[in-house]
Amino acid sequence: MSEQIEYDFDGILLRLKAGLRGEVSAMEGTFAGDILQAVAVELARVWSQEIDTVTQRGFVMTAEGVWLDQLCGNYGMARKSGESDEALRLRVLERIRQRGASGNIANYVSWAKEVEGVTAATALPLARGAGTVDLYFAAPGGGSEMGAVMTQYIQARRPVGADVRIIQAQPLTVNIQAVVNLDDSVALKEIQTQLAEKLNTFFQEMGLSQTGQLVSLNRVIGLLMNCQGVADASRVRINGSGVNLSIPLGKYAVLGTVDLEEAGNE
Repeated sequence: MSEQIEYDFDGILLRLKAGLRGEVSAMEGTFAGDILQAVAVELARVWSQEIDTVTQRGFVMTAEGVWLDQLCGNYGMARKSGESDEALRLRVLERIRQRGASGNIANYVSWAKEVEGVTAATALPLARGAGTVDLYFAAPGGGSEMGAVMTQYIQARRPVGADVRIIQAQPLTVNIQAVVNLDDSVALKEIQTQLAEKLNTFFQEMGLSQTGQLVSLNRVIGLLMNCQGVADASRVRINGSGVNLSIPLGKYAVLGTVDLEEAGNE
């Protein structure tokens, strides 16, 4: 087994000292010792900031910032205004894995998500017969003009002869109520904030699908129980009901209110 080479300051300094010839002293405070320490500091910095991370910068899964932008450019994709590394990474990985080509469904979804403000999309092939596609998209921050923007964008990319109908999905407000037992580590208001953040992430991940979506009661309970400060929970309700909530095609879930009450105070 080959010896592992360390590239931190101590490892580099040790090898530099070992390479000295003659009777030159490399003790701290000597001329040679100070020079070697300065060299070791710089080499360790170069390794940690440049060389050691070069493999991470070369792959979509681990690249960040401008390096991720450059990798996405290889697939004809660009970062949208304000788009985070993780959101961009998910988009490019989705394109790679789905391998959209020749105007198939993966192409339509990928094209839709390239439009500024669009967070989710799904497409129905043969929706109105041969050669037709119904493309649904969600743009929570956009107005009704987004339909015209999307139509123009897709029409410029669709295969010749394809009949594409653009449909802007509408928000469906989801309100959550529950009674919780606290473990006294955090206040009820903080638990409410935690749950709201988890639910927002959950709804964003749901996106749109050809068959609609489902807000699972068990999933909501699980998110609540994973909040710091929650010892137990009961009477969990989604829009006032203790069952799963179906989100039909053409709608997407958005969080409304999160109303938590402490057990014994309700």
